[in-house]
Amino acid sequence: MRRLGLIVTLWAVMLGWQPSALADIKIGYVDLDRALQQMPQAKAAADSLNRDLEARQREIDQRREKIQQQQAELERQAATLSEAQRRERERQLQNMILNLQRMQQSAQEELNVKRNQALKELQDRLLRVVGSIGQRGGYTLIVHDKSVLYANRRIDITDQVLAELKAAELRGPRR
Repeated sequence: MRRLGLIVTLWAVMLGWQPSALADIKIGYVDLDRALQQMPQAKAAADSLNRDLEARQREIDQRREKIQQQQAELERQAATLSEAQRRERERQLQNMILNLQRMQQSAQEELNVKRNQALKELQDRLLRVVGSIGQRGGYTLIVHDKSVLYANRRIDITDQVLAELKAAELRGPRR
């Protein structure tokens, strides 16, 4: 808070403000973690990601099961197969395993991209709401909790931000 106070004071001095003008400064802050976790749009994004993850996981599990079946079949037939047939089956099995690993890696990368994209969309929406509240509320400065060493709970506008996000969700999709 001392750092924030110093910034505000320096800002006031640079602009030539008198101490009485500092009384007109309205400052608020937002707890970003709490806002991102509690905004209704975050739950919808998380549900969508989970559905995608579950679908991919089912596909991966099916392939893993097929590989296990092929391995068991190879072990059962190993005594009756020629050396060339056994090597060919082992090569096919190795290819199946490599393809499964690629599929898992690809699924993880795709999930990370989707998660990052969803997070960016949520953050953008959150910033638009904070900007709107700042303009309507006559705030001079709104900061997020990560850049503040101390803040009195009186200036925390996170609940107001969440209320607006919930109201926007009830009105329907609008970006």
